[in-house]
Amino acid sequence: MARTNKGRKFFIAVETEGGTKPVRKPTDLSQEEYEALAWTEVKHVGNIGQTGDDTNVVNYDELATEVTQKNKGITNAGDPTIECARTSSDPGQQAMRAAAKTGAYYAFKAVDKDAPEAGGTGSTYYNRGLVTGPMRPNGGNEDFILEQFKLGLVQSEIVVDPKPASGS
Repeated sequence: MARTNKGRKFFIAVETEGGTKPVRKPTDLSQEEYEALAWTEVKHVGNIGQTGDDTNVVNYDELATEVTQKNKGITNAGDPTIECARTSSDPGQQAMRAAAKTGAYYAFKAVDKDAPEAGGTGSTYYNRGLVTGPMRPNGGNEDFILEQFKLGLVQSEIVVDPKPASGS
């Protein structure tokens, strides 16, 4: 069944459960390493942006051929913008603001609300990269006060399918 983004949650890895100091990770992580991290949810997220690999197609026109030669080039893991309704007291948003002040790589995950049963886990998407921002788009009288953080992802996304509760 096709699903919507409704109920999806976004997290940043922090040094202690519920803490606000982001975990800096300088190397690619495995699924097991991501799962071992302590995570804090970034609340009031309205949009997570586009993630996933975008591989360049490189071209070469050789004089001896009639058709352009093509091959795969470098892959960009993504540069999604995370949009939040600004909440100064939210630990997840505080962690994003702290991460944006550094040049280090941080771990992130998004979790869909598609667990097959109570106690199970939803589809999970792990990423790692830089944080920039926050940008504030401002707006009009009836617009929410927003902050936008741009992620510069440096590792191909790890996607984990939903799982039932343990022992099922």
